[in-house]
Amino acid sequence: MKRVFLASVIVAMLLVSSIAMASQNAPESIAGITIGNNISSVHSLLDMDSVASPWQEEYIKRIAVRDMEGYRGGYVVVGNCKRKDIILRMKMKYADGSMDFFNKIYSKIEKRFGKPNDWRGNPFGTLKVWKWSLNDEYGNISLILQHFSGDDDSINDGNSIRLSRPSWIAEERECWDKINDEQEEKPIPAKMQGLQWFLPY
Repeated sequence: MKRVFLASVIVAMLLVSSIAMASQNAPESIAGITIGNNISSVHSLLDMDSVASPWQEEYIKRIAVRDMEGYRGGYVVVGNCKRKDIILRMKMKYADGSMDFFNKIYSKIEKRFGKPNDWRGNPFGTLKVWKWSLNDEYGNISLILQHFSGDDDSINDGNSIRLSRPSWIAEERECWDKINDEQEEKPIPAKMQGLQWFLPY
């Protein structure tokens, strides 16, 4: 009985230590850009003339990343309220857009962080998206690897990787909404009746 109990304790300790190791290994950086750092730490890598808040997302700012060796641009997202100018998310586009390169990067990430938690590709095989949700001492890190080879202009072709801390982005929105709690303007009335107002003509 004592041996069974001891074995159970050892297994539990190994499980806890492996979880702790995985937490410590959750990624925070890509190409020298680190989540949680101020944008001043990578000022030379950014195109500061591109700073803008996405539509209806004034609580964050998006800044383009200059081309670097092995990368063909990308962007960082920084806070505009609670964590002003702190990097919350990044997307980097690889210069190599081939499927072979995508598979190599996927294999390396899987070896380092384990199997992904989510698949978000399409049934046509033109969009392949793997997502990892990894925890560290500050919360959740989202890691997304993507390949696209279709004709949709709204999706960047080639290979890209995204890293973000979703809880911090949510906190930015909450902070902004509290400070900017304004009365909504009354919408302009429809010029046409029924579904006609929602259809192109």
